[in-house]
Amino acid sequence: MKKMMMTLSLLTSLLLAGVAQATLVTQWKFDQSSTWNSATFSAGGGSTLQNASVISWGGTLDFHNNTGNGTSSRSGLEITNGNILGGTVVTNGPAAVTNTITHYNNTLSGAYATLTNAVLDTLLTLTPDLPISGAALPPDLISFAIHFKETPNQANCGFITTSLCDDIFVIDSGALNNSFVYDGFTYYVSAFETTNKLQPLPAATCAVAGAAAGCLGFQTEEGKFTPATFAFVITSTPVQIPEPDLLALIGIGLLGLFLSRKQSS
Repeated sequence: MKKMMMTLSLLTSLLLAGVAQATLVTQWKFDQSSTWNSATFSAGGGSTLQNASVISWGGTLDFHNNTGNGTSSRSGLEITNGNILGGTVVTNGPAAVTNTITHYNNTLSGAYATLTNAVLDTLLTLTPDLPISGAALPPDLISFAIHFKETPNQANCGFITTSLCDDIFVIDSGALNNSFVYDGFTYYVSAFETTNKLQPLPAATCAVAGAAAGCLGFQTEEGKFTPATFAFVITSTPVQIPEPDLLALIGIGLLGLFLSRKQSS
């Protein structure tokens, strides 16, 4: 009898230990990096540059400064806060802000080469932190295609514009509520653009940028810059966003929303 009680006690302890381990992760650590993988330019003069954080084209001046001189000015796309190590995000809690992509639209000579396409690579690694820390989930890499149009400053743009032909930035979109399973629980990762710059563009605008109808992006007025800041949330239930609020929460996947394949071992 005593031996049986000891056995039952041991089994109960093991069962409770198993139950204790299967708890919802309430806080995660994350590492995130976003880099420009490549850039394609039209034929022309001036100079072009592509590195991990910057794509730029045009004259010899810093693209952060707008002089209005088409010969010396330069335009560019810049990633800031592209690398975050040891960030934290709470399940069903506030969003975690990550990177910002800014387009600097300066006046350029029509003889200069300009950006036409680019590839953005993003890597996200999640690590369970609370209530029990665990091993990091395997990181994954995803690439997103960018369509870009440096428009000539002329009266007939072929699309609705604020300035004398805005430049157009388009990014491939993905799905909302991308999910992954960890320790028996399903989690949903959704990204959104906090400054409300990314919007579905009119079909004519998409066509000018070389993108399909219904594309997602923004236009930058001549002589100005446009920053788009991204963040993500982790939830234990799918995010439900009614129209038109869906425009404010866009699963563009810049934060690696491709974890549906990943499960804990």
